[in-house]
Amino acid sequence: MIAHSFKEAIIEMMAKIAKQIPDSHKQTPVKAYLTGGGAVHYYCNSRVSDDVDLIMQYTVKIPEDLFVVWLNDEGTLEQVHYDHTYNSTFGLLHEDYEDRAVHMITIDEKFEINLLSPVDLIISKLTRFAQNDEADIVNIIKTGKVDKDELFKLATDAINVGVGFQKSFVEINLQHTMEMFGDS
Repeated sequence: MIAHSFKEAIIEMMAKIAKQIPDSHKQTPVKAYLTGGGAVHYYCNSRVSDDVDLIMQYTVKIPEDLFVVWLNDEGTLEQVHYDHTYNSTFGLLHEDYEDRAVHMITIDEKFEINLLSPVDLIISKLTRFAQNDEADIVNIIKTGKVDKDELFKLATDAINVGVGFQKSFVEINLQHTMEMFGDS
């Protein structure tokens, strides 16, 4: 089956993952958090990605070749695959990100998919801060869904307790992000 949009492709992929989760999880659904380009697309409708990044609370056996084909606006077929190499410990996350996550969909009562909140999505992009990360941050800020002061506070908290990155580099990235808000 060919999905008719990037969002539909993500949902189709989540349904395929849900099939791998035992029905015993209907009592306590497996929670997942969509991050990366997929989450940015949900908030901004501005970019698509060729992969899906998920933070999951449990290990789920996901097929190595999991992908979905979808039809873009120009009528061209594209493919999105599950990123098995994504690891949330490589990025920066505030410890309370789950509390701010936005519920997206629950599939078969056993797989609950949430979106990282816009503020947490920006925080997750501060360590790598590649060109597409900066563009994503600008687009998220343009939605008006992020409070500048809250972002600064939560990002500073995350930087102060986080490990595995050069703190001064991430602080510079945060300062640059604050400047992206302009005079607002």
